Amino acid sequence: MSDKRQWAPHGRSGCTPAPVQLPPMPPALIGRGTELSRLDEIWHRSDPVPSVVVLTGVGGIGKTALALHWLHAHRTEFPDGILCTKFSVERDEAAESASSVLHGFLTALGVPADDIPASFAQRAARFRAMTAERTFAVLLDDVAHGADARAVLPASATALVLVTSRLQLTSLALDGAEILPLDPLPDTSAREVIAHRAGPGRIGENATDELLDACAGLPLALAITGARLRTRPARSLRREARRGRYRPTGELDSLATIFDDAYGTLGDAAARLYRTCGLLPGPHHALGALAETLPSSPAHLDDAVDELIEANLLVELDDDTVTQHDVVRHDARTRGEREVAEEDRAHLLRRYTRWYRDQAVAASALIHPFRPAFAAETVAPSAIFPDRYTALHWWRQNLPIIHAVAVAAEHHRWDEELWQFAEVSWGFFLHHRDYENFLGMTTAGLDAARRCRKPLVQARLHSQLGFACTKLRRDEEATAHHAAALEIGDREQHGPTQADALSRLARDARGRGELEGALALYERSAKKYAEIGLPRGVGLARRRRGELLIRLGRDDEALSELAEAAAIMAAVQDASQHARAVISLAGVHDRQGDYDRARTELQSALESVKQLESPHFQAEVLLALAGLEDCHGNEERAQRHREEARLLRRDSGEPTQ
Repeated sequence: MSDKRQWAPHGRSGCTPAPVQLPPMPPALIGRGTELSRLDEIWHRSDPVPSVVVLTGVGGIGKTALALHWLHAHRTEFPDGILCTKFSVERDEAAESASSVLHGFLTALGVPADDIPASFAQRAARFRAMTAERTFAVLLDDVAHGADARAVLPASATALVLVTSRLQLTSLALDGAEILPLDPLPDTSAREVIAHRAGPGRIGENATDELLDACAGLPLALAITGARLRTRPARSLRREARRGRYRPTGELDSLATIFDDAYGTLGDAAARLYRTCGLLPGPHHALGALAETLPSSPAHLDDAVDELIEANLLVELDDDTVTQHDVVRHDARTRGEREVAEEDRAHLLRRYTRWYRDQAVAASALIHPFRPAFAAETVAPSAIFPDRYTALHWWRQNLPIIHAVAVAAEHHRWDEELWQFAEVSWGFFLHHRDYENFLGMTTAGLDAARRCRKPLVQARLHSQLGFACTKLRRDEEATAHHAAALEIGDREQHGPTQADALSRLARDARGRGELEGALALYERSAKKYAEIGLPRGVGLARRRRGELLIRLGRDDEALSELAEAAAIMAAVQDASQHARAVISLAGVHDRQGDYDRARTELQSALESVKQLESPHFQAEVLLALAGLEDCHGNEERAQRHREEARLLRRDSGEPTQ
């Protein structure tokens, strides 16, 4: 594209000097390189209409500073001048009208006051006529209504109009405006702003976390905090952070005042949604959860969401998920705690918790369909998630909220919801091994199941905890949990609980080196699973017996057990457990001299578990491949497999030895 400046007129006619109404250049602008580049791109492209950009964001986000910085840097590119006006002024003054803005612009362009038309329409026409062929810029600062900005837009194709507003002014998009939202600064840039304003040596790298939290990434808050530290050299950083949200003096508004203005313009439904988003846990919210929590129809909720987005008080993450910036969330939570009764807050939170509980139960049924849950499905899983992939993606995306609402359920003693979250977290955990959160939730769920007097649920959660403790080599704890599960299973005469507990106790015996005892326990488990008609359990027991037989040097017997296990897991379509059987089978094949078969079977298993999106099981197969290649001197292949496994485990949060 050609540059607008290549075909712009050079200078203006007449004797009146080009007006430049720019306020002074702001101090160093930090952390806005992306936005500055975007403004460059918009200005340099060729369009037959003026370039209009709306810089939008909450108060204190640095909209005006960004506009002024860019205009000063590009001042020479506007030979016919730069016009500026501020629409919103101090509370005790009247806001500028579009008509009076045009009067000021015409005066600046050299029109005598007596020659300026009285009517707004005539002033607008005169302004467009005078600027039709000029290359100039206009800054419309703090615009509250899109109509005000539209009324003073020039007609020149070589004009640039920068509009700043706390609203998104999406109506200006009809005029071709680009909407450029400004987000709070990331930590690195925020540190730099505070350090720059506070002066050399005032702030150390590790001393600003609390200050950053208090300023919430707002450039104005960061600048004021830094300046205050510069002028108060005896004040500690901790004390400054304790002041919480900043309250500047003089002509600057405080954060509270900024949000008072934005909140005061909201309709009742949008204000209620704003408070609710602040009160609910988690970094984001599904629209379905909000509709159920309030409650609200989808159409009414969409209207409230759009109103908050327009006011920069809510951000869309995707088509059905919204979030709030930290600084906005803090204000929304404060207002919610002040304006919503404690009982009503708890009611909202419980509805929200139950919505996520229902989603989690449905997702788990698709992620790990091999173990029927005690948690009841309120809706058929297929009615919520079209397939396992979607369910797994949902669980991964919402893991922080699931943990947050489980903590809330524990705090409020909502025991039914709590044990259900703990139980259905098992399927996701098998593939993503987040031990710390899983142990915390399952322990709390076990206590909840006791209070609800649900012995079989208690046994299941004992089993989950025992499995995790085994993997973390907390052997005594693991055995205690498994023994407790078996005791409950025997007392309740519940076959699946008995069979599962026998299998887990066999694992414990194996860990103690009691291999023959473990073989016998696995055989008892296999028979119990067969008795109650659960072939997958039989397959698990056969695989584990095969692994023990390998350790005992009885490869021929192991081959029979493992082949049966692999066949069962293929029949029940459990790709992860089929892969584990194949790993052990491949080892036997390789020891019997068939390297090619071993490698082919492992590669096939790897492709199968990749379809599960299971970092844990992918890593297991990759490590088996690495071991196989090591044995045959293929060091480069082995190292590549090991590194891929390491990265998978690291990214999933799984502890690595």
